[in-house]
Amino acid sequence: MSAWCSFKICRISYADERPLHEADVPAALLELQSVGSWDGLQIFPDAKPAPDGHWQFPRISTGWEREGGGYVLQCYENSESPSFFLSTSAALSEPEVYTELGGATQELWPRQLFAPYDLTLKAIQHFLATGLQAPALSWVGLRDFPRKTVARRRRRGKSP
Repeated sequence: MSAWCSFKICRISYADERPLHEADVPAALLELQSVGSWDGLQIFPDAKPAPDGHWQFPRISTGWEREGGGYVLQCYENSESPSFFLSTSAALSEPEVYTELGGATQELWPRQLFAPYDLTLKAIQHFLATGLQAPALSWVGLRDFPRKTVARRRRRGKSP
C-alpha cells in the first residue's frame, strides 16, 4: 500500500513525534499492550499545526485496554467530522467493560469497542493508505453507542 500522505506518530505520555512508516505499526501496537491504559498513540499528518494551532487531520488515536482485552481505536477523518470508533460488530452489547477516559471519567462500554490486534492493524493500514476509515470494517460514532458512567475503582495495592 502506498501512503496517502506522510504521517507522524507519538505516544501520548512522551509527546515524541516521529515519522511513521507502515512497517512501524505492528511493533507500535504490540508495545501498547505493555504500557498503562492511560497511554496510547496518536497518528496524524506530518504537517505544521493548523493556523489556529490545533491538530492536523485525518487523525487516529488508539490505546490498549487490559480489561477489555483489546484496542480502542478512534478516527477523525477531518476537523469537522465526528469521531468514530472501530467496532468488532455493527450490533453492540450493553455497556459492560470498564474504561477510564483520560483519568477523569470512568464508564462502561460495549465489549465490541475493544478490537483485536489484527482488526486494529487492518484499520490503521487502510487509514495510512487513504486517510479514511476502512469502509469494510464496522465503525460506531462517538454519540452512537450505549455507555454508563460509573464510580472510580480502587486500584489493587494502592490507597484511595
